[in-house]
Amino acid sequence: MAGSSGFPRDTRYIPVPSPLLGELLREVQSVEELKCTLRVVGMVHQRRSRGSSVNVAELMADPVLAEALAGQPGGASAATMRGVAEAVARGTLLQSGGTDAQSSEALLFINDEPGRRAMSQTGHGAAARYAVEDMLAVGAATDSRPNIFALYEENIGSLTPLLAEELKEAEETHPPSWIEDAFKEAVTHNHRSWRYIARILERWTVEGKSNGEPGRRSQASDPKEYLRRYGRLSRG
Repeated sequence: MAGSSGFPRDTRYIPVPSPLLGELLREVQSVEELKCTLRVVGMVHQRRSRGSSVNVAELMADPVLAEALAGQPGGASAATMRGVAEAVARGTLLQSGGTDAQSSEALLFINDEPGRRAMSQTGHGAAARYAVEDMLAVGAATDSRPNIFALYEENIGSLTPLLAEELKEAEETHPPSWIEDAFKEAVTHNHRSWRYIARILERWTVEGKSNGEPGRRSQASDPKEYLRRYGRLSRG
């Protein structure tokens, strides 16, 4: 829309709860919370016939929201977690399912009558919502050390829901310092591919790693030799 002549004639309109354009607009101070809330409202409206929720991993990988929050502290991923946590704390969004704040099983609902009804049908109910304090802690931790989603966005590109699943699994398997160092090594060798980074982490798991470097200084440390041994890696 920047620099455009306005909305075209065939623009579709999305219903927005009126308080979000009234008293809530005065109360919400965080750009992150406002953008996350609006994006969830838009995504839910687009799929009302198929479901009334948005998957958290899907929201984390959403390219529109990623671009909208790219300039926030900690990157788009951390900003998304903070925005969702603030919206859940305020009560404009409901959250249920999963086992932690970034679980792909987590579902977000608009706190309106259809959303509450859909949430009750999941069998989780309000008691299964995440602790807002835990979600805020995830965002705060990401400010001090970039999480795997932020590292991917900053060094490789946009996330997809399927790739977000792989990244989450890797984050649960490997120490944060290993993940950060693996991204650095991939960038240094100009192999900006998650497949390449995943192989680095696999190699360190097998061979060991110390002092931020691979445990065994073998020929595999050379990118050409590494590709010969482990196979040419696909981009993405």
